[in-house]
Amino acid sequence: MIRKVAVIGCGMIAGAAHIPAYQRLPESFRVEAVCDPREQAARETAERFHIPRRYTDPLRMLQEVKPDLVSVCSPNGLHKEHTLAALEAGAHVLCEKPVALTYRDAAEMYDAAARKGLLLEACQCWRYIPERMAARRLIEAGEMGDIYYAEMTHIRRRGIPTWGKFHIRSFSGGGAFADIGVHVLDSALWLMGNPRATAVSATMGKVHAEETGSLKGSGAFGGVTHARPFDPKEMDVESFSCGTVRFDTGAALQFKVAWAANLAEENTLRLAGTGCGLDTEKGCVYRGEAETLPLATEPNRFPEEPFYGHFYLIENLAEALAGRAPLMVRPEETVQTAAVIEAAYRSAALGREVAMGEIYGQ
Repeated sequence: MIRKVAVIGCGMIAGAAHIPAYQRLPESFRVEAVCDPREQAARETAERFHIPRRYTDPLRMLQEVKPDLVSVCSPNGLHKEHTLAALEAGAHVLCEKPVALTYRDAAEMYDAAARKGLLLEACQCWRYIPERMAARRLIEAGEMGDIYYAEMTHIRRRGIPTWGKFHIRSFSGGGAFADIGVHVLDSALWLMGNPRATAVSATMGKVHAEETGSLKGSGAFGGVTHARPFDPKEMDVESFSCGTVRFDTGAALQFKVAWAANLAEENTLRLAGTGCGLDTEKGCVYRGEAETLPLATEPNRFPEEPFYGHFYLIENLAEALAGRAPLMVRPEETVQTAAVIEAAYRSAALGREVAMGEIYGQ
C-alpha cells in the first residue's frame, strides 16, 4: 500500500531528512503536498522535490489532500496544534522532536492518537547511531545487569541555531536542552529501560548569545535554503544547561547540554551497570579492573545522509504501518521524556529540585 504523505513545515529538516527519506521508499510513501506559511519556501520545496501540491494553510491542505500520514516539521510551539489537526483529519503523524515540552501536552497528543486508532511517533532518530544500537543489543542480552548510573553530554563550542526561530521561546519553547538535549535524553532513557523518573534538578543560562558559528556547527548539516536573519537580541532561551535526573530504581542520570560553551565539543553517552559499563562515543565496554572491549557495531547503511537516523526511522514507520514491526519510539517513552524536560525547565526557573509528582499532578 502506498500512503499519501503531507509535510507541514518546509525548513531544513523537512528538506534534508523527511522528504528524501519518504521518496527513497516509493513502494510505501508518496509525498503529495507540502505546507509552509512562507509561500516561497513551500513553492521552492515542492519544485525541488517534484511534489505536486503546495499550501500555506495546513488546515486547507489536510482537508483537500486527505493524507494518510503527516510529517510535522513546524516549530516546537506548533507541534501540538498541527499534530492534533492531522490526527483529527484521520492521518498518522510523524512529529519532529520534541513532540511536546510538557507532560500534559504530550499525554493529550498520544491520547488523541489512541482514540483515533492512529500512530503518533517522535523523531528521536539518534537512537539509530550505530554505537547506541549496539549498546541496546548488549543491554537486551542482559550483559549490563542493573544500570545504576548514566551521563550524557552534548556540547557545541559555538552552535546557536541562527537560521530559524530556535532562539525565541514563543516558537521553540526552550533552547539547547529542548533542541539537542532531547536527543541524548531520549537515548539515555531508552538504553536505561525507561525507568520512572522521580526528581530533576537543573541549572540553565544564556551565554555567548552574540558569538555565532558556522551553519554546520549549529546542526544544519543538510544546509539551509530559507534562512531567517538572526538577531541575538531576540534570544530568550538558554544556551547552556546541566543537572541530574533521579529514578525509582535508585539510578541517576547527569547531563550537560550547550549550544555554546567554552568547553570541548562533545556528544557522549555513558552508562554503568552491575555487569559492565559502556561508552557509546568511544565504542567501548568496560568490565572489572582492566578489561576494555570494543562495542560490536553494524555499519550505517546511509553514510552519505546528514540525518541518516530519519531514514531508519521512516523505514521502521513503513513496517509499523504495515503491521510488520513495532514502532521504534513508543508513546510512553516520549511522554516521560516530555515530563523530564518540563521538570528540568521548572527546576531551573525555581532554583530547586522538582519532584516528578509536581509534574504528574500527584
